[in-house]
Amino acid sequence: MSFGASIRGFRRCMRPVIAIDGTHLKGRYLGTMFVATAQDGNEQTLKDALGHIDDLVLVSDRHASIEVGIQKVLPNATHVFCIWHISENVRKKFHRKDVAELFQLAARAYRQVDYDREMEELKKLHKNAYEYVLEIGPHKWSRVYCPHRRFSMMTTNVAECLNSCL
Repeated sequence: MSFGASIRGFRRCMRPVIAIDGTHLKGRYLGTMFVATAQDGNEQTLKDALGHIDDLVLVSDRHASIEVGIQKVLPNATHVFCIWHISENVRKKFHRKDVAELFQLAARAYRQVDYDREMEELKKLHKNAYEYVLEIGPHKWSRVYCPHRRFSMMTTNVAECLNSCL
């Protein structure tokens, strides 16, 4: 569902980046509800707007069903991953908070030189974590290698907040 005014507003005012998340429904209506959210220049939120938009970027966790859905519904969009989710996976997998924080610094870097410096530090600190995030693909999580602008949308926090309200 999407309101016409929301779609028109998205096309005119919103940053072309959408965060996507799924939430499991309980009670009478079982299943999974997907929520798409976006932000305007003042970081105001928009519940749901879809359609063809040039340079559209979708941010989600690494869930396989979201990847399949995006490829099916919006094949021309750029799909990137939430760095908080990857950071949490790094922290849990390698039992190192400092490694996860270093990953986030690399992911958020605006300049190639800063990205390279943080990744070199990550490699020195924990080679397996370094290889793990490279295997995911820097184009999927780093600001520097993203083929389109992500603006400040590096996580799915806005979608997670909406899910908690629902």
